[in-house]
Amino acid sequence: MIKQAGMWFARMRGPDREALRPEFERWRDADPAHREAYEQAGGQWLETGGLADTEMGRNRHLPERRPPIWEMPGARPAFAAIALLLVVVAGFWFLRSPSGVPGGAVVALAEPQETRVGEIRTVKLADGSTVTLDTDSAIEVRLSGDLRQVRLVRGRARFDVAHDPARPFRVEAGGRTVTALGTLFDVGFEPGGVRVSLFRGSVDVRGLAPAGSVAAVTRLAPGECFTDLTRRPQVAKASPGLQQWVSGMLDFDGVPLGDVLEQTNRYSQRKIRLGDPSLAAQRVTGGFRPLPVDELAAALAAAFSLRVERSPQGDLILHRP
Repeated sequence: MIKQAGMWFARMRGPDREALRPEFERWRDADPAHREAYEQAGGQWLETGGLADTEMGRNRHLPERRPPIWEMPGARPAFAAIALLLVVVAGFWFLRSPSGVPGGAVVALAEPQETRVGEIRTVKLADGSTVTLDTDSAIEVRLSGDLRQVRLVRGRARFDVAHDPARPFRVEAGGRTVTALGTLFDVGFEPGGVRVSLFRGSVDVRGLAPAGSVAAVTRLAPGECFTDLTRRPQVAKASPGLQQWVSGMLDFDGVPLGDVLEQTNRYSQRKIRLGDPSLAAQRVTGGFRPLPVDELAAALAAAFSLRVERSPQGDLILHRP
């Protein structure tokens, strides 16, 4: 019901709204629950910042609106807003987001932990720290009297570290070691290297050292991000949107469409592909949920004026008209 209401809310803010109005009014008036669901969809749109740059939005003290969601020559801003709404409203109930730390056993010595495709899960370690695993991610944990060590095998994880001055907390990933005492940070694999994002406290990022030398150490402050893509270490300001993935929301700021699909495709067995390789360079700015994949493909197609075809394998292919 909410999903259907969200789609109607989007349609009635698109260029075909007047042609669709009779059908919409029949649907809305057929059941009082339809009208209530439609009003809830409108409330969700307000909360996502959809009206932040209007007088109504400013009076509600909503967040300042960023540039158009999908930036592409010829793309229609109205469809960009519709696409965001379709994914935020219709996709909210499909991606499993963390439900808090499990109430059962904690993770102890050398216990591997992993998530399935599309799953996000939080586990509690025996030392009181918590780890949130992103989709298709895995870690190996080793805790002892003088050691707290986690190896990120694949994917991405968020670490909320319990303070213990006697036992530094170390995360190993791709030849890098991240050391912390009590802090909140992400470590994840990306094409060509590793990314470390710090949100609270401080961490030291150390690389592999040649024989007979000492590895360089990079200390991060809150709000900083370390990357070594193509093995060229650098520190930059972390995007605020990086914190949202634990709730199933992905945030991009001027990211090429090809890179966006590389990240969102991790959440689904069925993938979104580009029928025209030149589309990969188009820029995406905005926050949305990657599931369900059909709604995401439809939203991208609407924003970029593309069409969607289904491959024999079930993948969704975006083509120019």
